[in-house]
Amino acid sequence: MGTKVPPEILPRLRELESELQTAVAKGQPEAAIECAGQIQMLFAPNRKHHRLLRAKLWAFEACLDENRLQYAETGFIGIRKLAGSNTRLYIEATAFLGICHLRQKRAAKAKPLIREVINSANNIRSAKRRRQFHKRFIQRIEEECILSELIGTGGAQLDPTEIHDKAVLLLQQNNEDALTTLIGNLIPPSGVLLLREVRDYSILQLPAPERKLLPAPKVAENPKNIGTRALAVLRRIAWRAVCDPESTIYKAWAKKIPKVYNEAYFATALAATFTNWKIGTPLLVSGVVAVVMKYTAHEFCEWAQPRGLMIPIADKESEQTKD
Repeated sequence: MGTKVPPEILPRLRELESELQTAVAKGQPEAAIECAGQIQMLFAPNRKHHRLLRAKLWAFEACLDENRLQYAETGFIGIRKLAGSNTRLYIEATAFLGICHLRQKRAAKAKPLIREVINSANNIRSAKRRRQFHKRFIQRIEEECILSELIGTGGAQLDPTEIHDKAVLLLQQNNEDALTTLIGNLIPPSGVLLLREVRDYSILQLPAPERKLLPAPKVAENPKNIGTRALAVLRRIAWRAVCDPESTIYKAWAKKIPKVYNEAYFATALAATFTNWKIGTPLLVSGVVAVVMKYTAHEFCEWAQPRGLMIPIADKESEQTKD
């Protein structure tokens, strides 16, 4: 099948792709799946067209971000079968499949996929772009290692009032660096161990110049750095709980209405979300609530909004971009 898009479907395809990307950006997986389904109808019976596979990848990534792992895993496996093994789509699907395995505590299955992605990325001709990719990919894998070991922690029901009161104390007693370090100290040792194992496994595959750019293990594993990695993934979860512009909490937060800070608005929303993710450590959730409360609605939701794992061609971000 050719790769050229038939001109008669191009206007509708562009419209659906725009709707799809909007749905993904807003964290709306059902809408993303619907758009991808309509795009598939445009390309029937050509199931291998790169524009269709790209649409499916966006939709399955949205499902992954919502922790709908079995559905997303099936989708990424399907894309790997249909995309050429030397294509960017294949690499992206492989990366996401590795994350699916990490989330489900299947490190033994995830590690070969991670190695495959890094080996494939070594073929990127531009040294700058290769470093950019390696940095973003390894950071994401580190975050997912930590998340995988947080899932299933805690057991008691999270009490929003208790979480709110503790978050207020944490805000009063700690600056941002101290909060980050606190969160780092709350990560289970198994999370740090998994991060080390996967990182070492990955580093072996990096070209020497890229290996030299990574921090030494002792630096990478200090509590502040672990807290930074943990916050990077936890803020994505928090974003889904508090950043819907149509929600009551966001509207009150955006208007800086005092009761949104004085009452357990944030704690209630985040306790429910983290419970759904099976993350039940009260002090950890209080720490995340404290971080959220340090920001205005616009500041936090812009900072915390999930960004795609892979780097678009037009993305010229500096290698020094702040996490």
